[in-house]
Order: sequence, then C-alpha cells, then structure tokens
Amino acid sequence: MAIFGKPPIDPATLASEIISGLRRKKGYDARRWNKTVRDGLRGRADRKRYLVHADPEEKFGEWFLDLVWFTREEGTIHLAVEVELQRKGDVLFDFQKLLCVKAPLKVMVYRDRDGKGSLVRRFEEYMEEFDQHVKGEHYLLVEMAPSPPDRAYLYKVRQDGRQTSVSFSPLNLRTATAA
Repeated sequence: MAIFGKPPIDPATLASEIISGLRRKKGYDARRWNKTVRDGLRGRADRKRYLVHADPEEKFGEWFLDLVWFTREEGTIHLAVEVELQRKGDVLFDFQKLLCVKAPLKVMVYRDRDGKGSLVRRFEEYMEEFDQHVKGEHYLLVEMAPSPPDRAYLYKVRQDGRQTSVSFSPLNLRTATAA
C-alpha cells in the first residue's frame, strides 16, 4: 500500500510555471529568483488552502526547507521545495535535505552553471545511496540553464527503501496553465 496519493500539483505544470516565472525576470539574480519561486508557490498554496512555510506574511520562517505546503489538520507536508542557485556544493547539500522529508512531491530548483546538466547524475547517485525512500514520492528537478532552454526532470520512487538504477526522466515542458 502506498502512503502517498497523487502529488498536489502536476510536476510538469509546476516546472513550466517556475521556469516561465524566472525567465520573466531580467538577468540572473539569485535573491530575486528565489523570491520569485517562493511567491509563485505561495500563491498556488493559497488557492489550495495549504499553510506555507516560509511565509513572511504569516511570520513563519524557513522550516528546514525553503518552502513547504503543510496541512495543520493532517499534520502532513504535501510539497517540499529547495531553491539553490549558487554553488554546486550548496545545491547538493540542499538536495540531501529533500531526501529526508516525507512528501508526495519534492522540488529542487537549481542553476546549471556550465549548461551541461552535470548535476542530474549526482542527484541520481544521492538517490541510490539513500535507503529511506517511500514508494510514491516524486522528485522534480527544475534546472535553470545559463540561457534557455531550461530543463526539468522527474523521478517517481518505485518501492520503499533503497533505489537501484535511479534515472530522472526529462519532462516535456509546456506553457503553464492555471489550475
């Protein structure tokens, strides 16, 4: 029996919305891009009636992760997000935090500085080394390239525990529509 049902939002739609929101900003600025991702997800959460951490409007600070959608009634996280647009080591450290959180959809937004997609293989290795996966978890990678095209990848955990031969699948990104 799987613990998780469907993710709270379609991963491809979410990736498209994040990328289009970031690309509307003129030039790269890590703080502004991070705020753009948080603001977009905060607006989505309001429509779905989730509590949002970190939310300056509600005086909630970061809660281990950059942003979560949380339900007080169930005491569960439905969406866990890390945004790290700086150094590769920081990106990998933040990805490890996503591994530890239990949520149906986990999102890592990062910047691919060399434009070669080299971090995807590192994420796959981290996934294979971790032994506390829960069947049904979805990992969404949103990779911002130095210039478009940007990419997104998805992996759905197939079984509880350690995963073998983890391979993120590229997502076919489309123009985002409001849900």
